Amino acid sequence: MKLIIITTEHFYEGEAPALNALFERGMETLHLRKPASTEVELKNLIRQIDERFHDRIVLHDHFPLINTFRLKGIHLNGRNPERPARVACSLSRSCHSIRELENITGFDYVFLSPVFDSISKTGYTQAFTSEDLFNAGSAGLIRKQVVALGGIGRENISIVGKYGFGGVAVIGALWGNFPEDKNENALSERFDLLQAACRRAGLQEGGLLFITHQTERYTCLQSVEIALKGGCRMIQLRMKEAPLQEVEQTGIIANELCRQYGADLYIDDHVEICRRIGAAGVHLGKSDMPPREARKILGKNFIIGGTANTFDDIRRLNAEGVDYIGLGPFRFTTTKKNLSPVLGLSGYKQITEQCRNQGINLPVFAVGGITANDIPALLNAGVTGIAMSSTILQAENPVEEAKKIVYHVKP
Repeated sequence: MKLIIITTEHFYEGEAPALNALFERGMETLHLRKPASTEVELKNLIRQIDERFHDRIVLHDHFPLINTFRLKGIHLNGRNPERPARVACSLSRSCHSIRELENITGFDYVFLSPVFDSISKTGYTQAFTSEDLFNAGSAGLIRKQVVALGGIGRENISIVGKYGFGGVAVIGALWGNFPEDKNENALSERFDLLQAACRRAGLQEGGLLFITHQTERYTCLQSVEIALKGGCRMIQLRMKEAPLQEVEQTGIIANELCRQYGADLYIDDHVEICRRIGAAGVHLGKSDMPPREARKILGKNFIIGGTANTFDDIRRLNAEGVDYIGLGPFRFTTTKKNLSPVLGLSGYKQITEQCRNQGINLPVFAVGGITANDIPALLNAGVTGIAMSSTILQAENPVEEAKKIVYHVKP
């Protein structure tokens, strides 16, 4: 799920360094909203932001600055309702009613607000009931290009995901008492928790999880780039036989690639490497560190996945606090040693039904020898998403194969 950060309304001393720090932590999109600002004031702030991050900035005011800097886009609102002529950039707008969502063609995404009582604006109260939002989602009006705004915090991000929102925009839950308290550590912690909540909500939506695999044609990093170009936004870096230093160096490069594409990187097995390079999370096999110990090291800010072959495995992993399950293998595969008994379609149906009966709602990704033709049946069997490797890398055109699979697996 997309996380968009909106700035405070007023400028403050040290704002640019704070924004640069958030960009370094993985902030993908920043909306510069300074309603009372002059063009000169806004220009001065942008100049202090590292140029590497300019293409992640969206303007709410003073749209001509889009031509001064290489920014991501502009956001239309009540103050500035018209798109400037001859401007090629991302375009978004604000909506305040369900009816407005009926005509949002031409926009990359739109805000719908206020979804909950605002944290940052006194008296800006929830405009929609849960029934309103559920019905709008069922009717296809709330979809991936609709972003929830208003009262969004890490406690309710999973709720808006169930309505069908493709992202959330956050103000008060991030900034809190900052900059008054000047507590940059608390600001970073709030951002990390918000980002982790969005990742957990994204896992609940499912999709394609690509597992890296070095072949005669492609290196591990090339396989990462193939999956990213194909539209995959969840990558698991799996390098079982490689030395730790090689895993870490590859992970650093892969993590930067993932950030460029707005994707999440999960490190297989190596908890400390995950923590050091700031990956999205770690995936733990049956013989790896127990998830409960990994959580003590990583805290709540990282995602932890676990490998399962039976319902008892899932029940144990759920008790240990994992965020998602890799369940398999579906059939025999040569990419993994020490293979557990194959499950087949009937195995997935039985296990996912047991999960529902026991109230276990962890996202489950089917893995192991899966081909494109298997996807519909596996999704119908109750899994949340699909994990793949060889099917993509062995294709004549692996990027196009990844695109095809992403299309068929996407929620």
